[in-house]
Amino acid sequence: MVAADQTTTPAKWPQTGDLFLIASVFAWGVNFPIAKFVLEYMSPLVFSSTRYFTASAILFSLVYFSGQSLRISLKEAVQLFVIGLLGIALFQGGWAYGLNLTTASKASILVATSPVFATLLVLLRGERTSILGWAGILVSLGGVFIVINNSFTEVTVYGGSIIGDLFIIGASFVWAIYTIVSGPMVVRRGPIFVTAWAMLFGAIILFCADMPAMIYTEYQNIPLEGWIAWSVTALLGAALAFVWYCSGISRLGVARGMSYSFLIPIIAISTSVLFFDESFSLIQIIGVAVVLGGIHLTRKSR
Repeated sequence: MVAADQTTTPAKWPQTGDLFLIASVFAWGVNFPIAKFVLEYMSPLVFSSTRYFTASAILFSLVYFSGQSLRISLKEAVQLFVIGLLGIALFQGGWAYGLNLTTASKASILVATSPVFATLLVLLRGERTSILGWAGILVSLGGVFIVINNSFTEVTVYGGSIIGDLFIIGASFVWAIYTIVSGPMVVRRGPIFVTAWAMLFGAIILFCADMPAMIYTEYQNIPLEGWIAWSVTALLGAALAFVWYCSGISRLGVARGMSYSFLIPIIAISTSVLFFDESFSLIQIIGVAVVLGGIHLTRKSR
């Protein structure tokens, strides 16, 4: 079970778990447009495997210098392999492929379905989410659509391919499973330890899945700005964000914690406004308010 305060009356906001999750979704929101830029120079699997090898090395260094043992039992190795397969190989591989085949705006909406999947999965496990919690999730999902669609009178989200959309939806479902499966070990061994091993196993799987591309990619032809962007995704979007996310979920629980994921597309668009000369309309501001209202409802739920 994902430990937390999810069966008790919520304490005053913000708690430590809230701060961890806000930091993680900020990192992932900023990561979205940056990753789209990096994919111009690398294939999706090369991008994912190289940054997770790097992120795992950073986290292993933190574990080592903290004095914690890096040793794992055979049972833990199997569990961490499964966590890496779900959260790194399948999710990140599917997300990178989907992002490469569809538009960033559609991908942002489809990724936001993950909290819905997670809430359904914990319901199947016997963990009930209140009506208020469900209302918050659905309100936030509607707010995300308003932000991305940027219109109250017509549907404006087009482009991309159905294959790319399916990759993103599948990745969102896998992410919900990863969030639930990784919870008990994160509580037992700590988020940095678990994330380091999971990223290593996931990166190895991704490397083996597309070894020729890993070997024959012309890394020397990638410009400096490409490597800077790649470094940001490795450090901020991978190493730090995963640790913050696991730390937050272990404190708040799945349904209430994952509601913060609805902020990712908002932050992604805001990043594009600040750094890529895109605009932000009044309709989108209303959509942001709807998302925040939905998160507030979910956090108030038991």
